[in-house]
Amino acid sequence: MDSLKEAISEQHARMEATPFIAALTDGKLPIESYVGLLRAMAVIQGTLDHELAQIDSSTIRDILLDRPSRMVHLRKDLSIFDGHFVPDIEGAVTQSRRIAERIRLYRVEQPTDLLGILYVLEGTTLGNTVHLSDVLKSVGDKTAGQAHYYTGYGKETSRYWREFSAAMNALPIDEERCKRVIKAALDFFDQLEPLFSALYPLDNAVRVYSASMLNPEAGDHSVPETTEELAAAVAAAKKCRDEFPYFDARYHERGRNFAKSDAAWLVSLAGLSEVHLVSQVEWLGRVLANRGMPRITLERQLELLYQELSATTPAKIEHYKGLLKAAEKLKAERLNIISEPVFNRLTNEFHLATEGELQGRLKRCGDLIVSAVCDQSAGISEAVGSLIPWLTDPERFSPEWISAVTKTLKQAGTL
Repeated sequence: MDSLKEAISEQHARMEATPFIAALTDGKLPIESYVGLLRAMAVIQGTLDHELAQIDSSTIRDILLDRPSRMVHLRKDLSIFDGHFVPDIEGAVTQSRRIAERIRLYRVEQPTDLLGILYVLEGTTLGNTVHLSDVLKSVGDKTAGQAHYYTGYGKETSRYWREFSAAMNALPIDEERCKRVIKAALDFFDQLEPLFSALYPLDNAVRVYSASMLNPEAGDHSVPETTEELAAAVAAAKKCRDEFPYFDARYHERGRNFAKSDAAWLVSLAGLSEVHLVSQVEWLGRVLANRGMPRITLERQLELLYQELSATTPAKIEHYKGLLKAAEKLKAERLNIISEPVFNRLTNEFHLATEGELQGRLKRCGDLIVSAVCDQSAGISEAVGSLIPWLTDPERFSPEWISAVTKTLKQAGTL
């Protein structure tokens, strides 16, 4: 840790002298720059968290298990701007994705190099507190005085840093790998400088609508180019989650963000030919169903999107009809496997057997179970396996609930 601190001191000082930090210190940082930073750091932190979870060394992988991920702070801050649709700064989006790709390569080439990135990002828990008052001076009126990322771990920040330092110093890393970790930290600073330069000043910045506006972890895919369509996508995603509370119960804030970005991507498909649109929807349906989200939820999402878009932009109602046709195709395939009367009977019996699906707290889980059976019959291999273990976890559900799940699954599977 002492070697790292000494090695980066010059670059750290250079970062503190950037126009971005100067504007922040003066309380004049534009909201676009602040939100752009949060989104960029969410891309970087999210990628690091994912890659650390993949490596074989439990010593390295588990080094931060005793504290919340910084993604928790970033998601809280970004949620404040839901519905505002602050445009992305194109240069910052591009640079954050370059950094994320470099992090992925580190994990493949030499996983211990990730410790250099981790050191810098954990160091922000200390450095950010110095600028907390500056952040609140610049944007506090727009965030109701909240800045979780800059607050860090609060009163626990110093203790966590001491524990992190001790864990880093105790890692069994030889001199050569230690040098590589230091180089990774230095390279990271070199990559952060153009990121901060892209974020401020904004004189020549290109502003774009991107997936990272809705979900920094979504990657690079198309989204609508109007705030009306983006708002419709977000509203439809929320309505779909409300109809299937299972989403929030299982996938939490990360799931909510992906619901928004997936819905926005679906809207961007509306201009495709019916054949190509359906092909893309079928691909997404397979991906989601294999991850515990049966295709009936995508079917319903498409219907809700059509409704929201038609209400928001009625002049383009014909443009959106492909979304409804894709929903109808998913429904037809589902009901070709289990007829609508039988589907409804099974879901109603599950509803009654589970006290109205826990009095509405997990409504429509019966639909999910029967739909998963349909999906598996349609060739989606993990449709049932990715859903049922969660719904039958004895630490989460009562024996009566688990029995109802098992019975419904058996009945649907033997039809």
